[in-house]
Amino acid sequence: MNEKPGVPRQAARQMMREAVSRGLVPGDRLASEKALMGFFKISRGSLREALRLLSFLGAIEVRTGPGGGARLALPRAHVVASALAMAVQMRGSSLRSVLEASMALEPVVAGLAATHRDDRDLALLDASLARLASSAGTDHFVEESRGFRHCVATACGNDVLGLVVDALMAMSTSLCLPHPPKAHERVVAESVAIAMAIRSRDSTMAGEVTSAMLENLLADLDADHPAQLAARIQWADVDQLCDQKSSEKLVDNEQERRKKREGALWTR
Repeated sequence: MNEKPGVPRQAARQMMREAVSRGLVPGDRLASEKALMGFFKISRGSLREALRLLSFLGAIEVRTGPGGGARLALPRAHVVASALAMAVQMRGSSLRSVLEASMALEPVVAGLAATHRDDRDLALLDASLARLASSAGTDHFVEESRGFRHCVATACGNDVLGLVVDALMAMSTSLCLPHPPKAHERVVAESVAIAMAIRSRDSTMAGEVTSAMLENLLADLDADHPAQLAARIQWADVDQLCDQKSSEKLVDNEQERRKKREGALWTR
């Protein structure tokens, strides 16, 4: 079958439009390779290229073994982080610009979390705070601090903001800059205050404390790592970090629930 170079990308678009029109969700299976080729009238090579593209974007996962095959997946923040890192690298953006973006967004996100949080969000925040406090003075503190901020972003009820906040954190983490040990106790106290404001639905206080925490973080880095703050964001470093995180196969409860469905695309 002689096909134009753009066929795989067009097929990928058609697949995602078809998924939306059929009401499919992450975890639902695609039909067999043969059925997909017939439905879209494309060659095996173009189909596989389309699936590779969707897999790179986090929208498809391919399982091997019994019951395997291609399924819709839930794209995670690492997809956004990788794409954004490439864009900002080519513009010469620095870590400082990434932190400034976080400072603009995260107070808003914390305020929304105070408005929209539910009991499950509060439980996740409490568990994250416990891990953060126990990690003070250790090499795991930065990761637990990022985990707390992720919980706040998840509680905000806005997937777009949550993904962007997580993507910005991934970009800043790629430079492996630690919280100064002297700041660990302060960060824990600030995080406790943010959680308390979210619990009491005080959106103003949640935003103010988040803003202060990030301003303090930037001041710490200005004092201890000025050269790294000015360093250019590099896509390779961000993408490598994101690849490591995605390979950890963190369990997403909602995604696991959806995976129990056995719907299939284009079987008739």
